[in-house]
Amino acid sequence: MGKIKDRVKSWYRSIPLWLAIFLLASAALLLASFASNKLIFAVHQAEIQLQIQYAVPMELEDTREENQGRERYYYIVDGVHLQEVLGPDRFSAGDRRLYGFYQFLLRYASLFIYTLTLLGAALLFYHTKLKKPLALLLGASKKIAEGDFDFSLEYSGHDEMARLCGAFETMRSALDENNLRLHRMIRERKQLNDAYTHDLRTPLAVLKGYAGILRRFLPTGQFSREKVAATVDTMSTHIDRLVQFVDSMNTAQRLADLSVRRQPVETGDFVGAMRETAAFLCEKRGLACTLEPRIGAQTLNIDPSAVTQVYENLLSNAVRFARERILVELEAGEKVFSLRITDDGRGFSPKELSGADRPYFSGEQTEGPYHFGLGLYICHTLCEKHGGSLTLANAPGGGACVTAVFSL
Repeated sequence: MGKIKDRVKSWYRSIPLWLAIFLLASAALLLASFASNKLIFAVHQAEIQLQIQYAVPMELEDTREENQGRERYYYIVDGVHLQEVLGPDRFSAGDRRLYGFYQFLLRYASLFIYTLTLLGAALLFYHTKLKKPLALLLGASKKIAEGDFDFSLEYSGHDEMARLCGAFETMRSALDENNLRLHRMIRERKQLNDAYTHDLRTPLAVLKGYAGILRRFLPTGQFSREKVAATVDTMSTHIDRLVQFVDSMNTAQRLADLSVRRQPVETGDFVGAMRETAAFLCEKRGLACTLEPRIGAQTLNIDPSAVTQVYENLLSNAVRFARERILVELEAGEKVFSLRITDDGRGFSPKELSGADRPYFSGEQTEGPYHFGLGLYICHTLCEKHGGSLTLANAPGGGACVTAVFSL
């Protein structure tokens, strides 16, 4: 019995609203018709019993003068005689009121019953089909208005309200994702500003110091022409550094406005271009480069410019620190495309593993400058905008291993 009830409840929750309204209204009309007929029949019988109390027997051919000109009601008692029923004006006061009540019921009972049952059907429809989803939607709207996206809107069923709740949940999820992305952008912008402040401080301090020295000693003639020229050359070097730094700032700022545009790319042509780039960069350093593609699909739905930029940046870093060889692995599944570049260099230090993809990161440079600057930060940002990620690790046999993942 319980299983049947659960099945009926599940079926009712799944039917569309119009069908639920039709079924409830039909059931209400049938119930009202049955109840109205029963009540009218009972009232009519009670009215007859009341009238019979005032019936006067008379012959079929009765022509008494006192009966003429008076309202009469006749009921067949048997096949021979009739009973004359006196009008309500001859009833007692109590029976007259009761008779009026019966007449009122006969006129308006049906209207009352139909109205009551239809109102009950409407209330039942609201409580079974609308009340819960509307309460969920109102509560969810209030939470979103307060900036709370950490909830899930769940309502089982397949009717219009269930689809509306599903659409609202999709909107909440999108708003939550956009909110997280906005907070991440604010955090990254703060990191950029902190990096700007940190990296600008040194060249500005140097320029300020040399400017003070020139202002102090140049008028006195204590500086030789050679020393003045050397000081100006040093200041010019720091000015060039500031110009390059400002260019990098503009590059970093443009990343926030960059959008990914996926398009079908022929796998063979794309892998061939990556192979040519690897051969060109590695030959200049005399490095052996192995490219292993493990891609079964004929096309890849990616942004070729974004993937190529990430690939060239990571490959350039690997070429800079590799000793003898570089391994490039390409893989593609149903939802992601990944490229992994491994070199046999010194690898990443713990500090670099935890923060090398931050803007203007300064690594532990033991074998020449590790030009993290914006390179890995750009790769990290492009991977995220492409729905993927960037992972830094050290290879089991030594060397750095960087994996870039892009969603298809």
